[in-house]
Amino acid sequence: MYTGKRILYLLVFVASLLACNSPPEKPLRVGTIPWAGFELLYLARDLRYYDNTQIQLKELASSTETLYAFRQGQLDAIAITLDEALRLTETQSDLKVILIFNISNGADKLIVHPDINSLQDLRNKRIAIEKSGVGTLMLMEILQLAGLEKSDITLVPATINQHFFMMENQQVDAAITFDPVAHQLEQLGYINLIDSKQIPVTIIDVLVTRDKALEQQPYALQQLIEGYWKARHYMSENYLDALARMAPRLGVSADELDQLYQDLILPTDKVNEKMLVQEMESNIDTLSQLMVEFGLLEKVVDSRQLLVHETVD
Repeated sequence: MYTGKRILYLLVFVASLLACNSPPEKPLRVGTIPWAGFELLYLARDLRYYDNTQIQLKELASSTETLYAFRQGQLDAIAITLDEALRLTETQSDLKVILIFNISNGADKLIVHPDINSLQDLRNKRIAIEKSGVGTLMLMEILQLAGLEKSDITLVPATINQHFFMMENQQVDAAITFDPVAHQLEQLGYINLIDSKQIPVTIIDVLVTRDKALEQQPYALQQLIEGYWKARHYMSENYLDALARMAPRLGVSADELDQLYQDLILPTDKVNEKMLVQEMESNIDTLSQLMVEFGLLEKVVDSRQLLVHETVD
């Protein structure tokens, strides 16, 4: 079995309750952005693990677009950062985290022009940031480390797909961004001034769905997760071929994609299950408290709201 038993047991249990008299499941629409941590879903599709399933992978240009489409009911599950999931709970009360894709270990970065040598040099500089994502959280940590106030810099709202153009056309002096865009900018001589290895906040990417999807599309969700773990297993056994298959979609070479994965921690299925069962409550509690302190949330999120607690033995 290629996934944590806890989530699969729940999905299979719910499916068995509904299977007898329920109509066929509608397609499961899954939203992602271009990101190495999510690419295993597309590897699963490329390896035909999703053939004969009701799974539709939809790649959007930015987290902002992904979150908007989910709020509008155009997507049934989305790959987002945990802080984005917490912010979603303010308007969506029926969310569940059912998979951990990755933990950032340097992939989220503050990329600056070469004439910026320290965090203190950010004073009076223009910084591109996607406010709906992890960028705001990184910004607050960066300002604390630099001893700067928000009023000391100029924030330029920009989605991830705009960061490269804005840096190259000198519309901003820095960008809080992530790979592969960050890597592409570094290749041109821009500087990685600080990244998620040096930020005390744990940045986690997760798969989020609604209670409604768990109830009405359990088989598709099960197939989605099983396909992901089969692709993860394929990658561990056929690493070079997996890189060669995935790199073109992200617009990087296989060697560059290998470097991107060096900045990510991809939990195994057993670690994933352990984190969901034993660690995520604490992660959510800590992160939501920090976000309240930074003004990113109105109140602390009840971790039980986001996690699946029922199990079938």
